Amino acid sequence: MFFIKFFSILLLSFLCTLFLPWYFPFIICFAIGLILSNLQGNNFIAGSLGVGLFWLIYILYLDFGNQHLLSQKIAHLFSDSLGTSISSTLLIIITTILGALLGGLSCMAGAMIMDDGSRKRMRKANKNRPYKMKLR
Repeated sequence: MFFIKFFSILLLSFLCTLFLPWYFPFIICFAIGLILSNLQGNNFIAGSLGVGLFWLIYILYLDFGNQHLLSQKIAHLFSDSLGTSISSTLLIIITTILGALLGGLSCMAGAMIMDDGSRKRMRKANKNRPYKMKLR
């Protein structure tokens, strides 16, 4: 189930980024977490790896496409405003980590909405006595 979530996030993020805004992979992660939820930690890892890997590949594709000009200028802009030395490689690493964290949190949020604690109550009830559903 983990690999299904991971590859669906990766593929849908790629397809939707061609036509939709940059934040749409997070909406995809949330929807995948809603639909395929089983464990929050599992969803966090799938969303974080899916979006993180996608953003890293996409950033490197764009960065090599313009001969590292844009990333160097943005790194220089941050270096001047923060008073430290930031390289374009560090900027790519920070961007990838932020994308991975946001992807993992959005996928976990979708899973947490679907899990209202009923599985924990069900396991506890099954340990104590057989669970019987009452229909009125």
